[in-house]
Amino acid sequence: MFTVTVPAEDRKLLTIEQLREAAGLEAGDVSRDGALESLGLAVADRIAQECAVTSDGVHIPTLKRETVSQTFRLSSSVSALILARRFVASVSSLTIDGVAAAASDYELAAAAGMTRRLYDGRYGLWCPAVVVVSYQAGFSAVPDDLALAAMQAVQEQWSAKNRDPLLKRDKVDGMGEQEFWIGGFGAAGSGSAFSPAVQAMLDPYRTVWVS
Repeated sequence: MFTVTVPAEDRKLLTIEQLREAAGLEAGDVSRDGALESLGLAVADRIAQECAVTSDGVHIPTLKRETVSQTFRLSSSVSALILARRFVASVSSLTIDGVAAAASDYELAAAAGMTRRLYDGRYGLWCPAVVVVSYQAGFSAVPDDLALAAMQAVQEQWSAKNRDPLLKRDKVDGMGEQEFWIGGFGAAGSGSAFSPAVQAMLDPYRTVWVS
């Protein structure tokens, strides 16, 4: 079971200044702020979807910092607990069958979102039990490369308002030549709303589930 207990204050990945820059507007041009704010939030939400950020079914997923609670009902021993969210800032509490575990009882891999059981400083197994982990995951300050990916995505979407959104390349040489994205900005068959350039920049932030 996964629940967001303290949602992010906002889901925005970009400031209004960054949004204006992405749209090619002057820093003090406030004329399109409303539209840019809406587009920026839509891009942020789509990035979370692209990166497979886990949802609790109530709150919109985000890469911004939230406090969450996750319950593992272990029927057999496992070597690691895979948390639903990556980029873990801290663990508020971890209980095993209702008993609080000490920080020395487990080890956290923050970027991967994984916890290992420790016994006297050595790795062990998580034994059958109900384990409840409360933790903070996501970013309070948006990393520069993530902001760059969001700005690129906003720039692409904003410029699409003034041209065919499926136009990939428009070459003017003799008779002229046009090349189009198949099915949108994303690469053909990728199922992505973003161009390959943005997709590549998002790779470090994707959650990949391995069965």
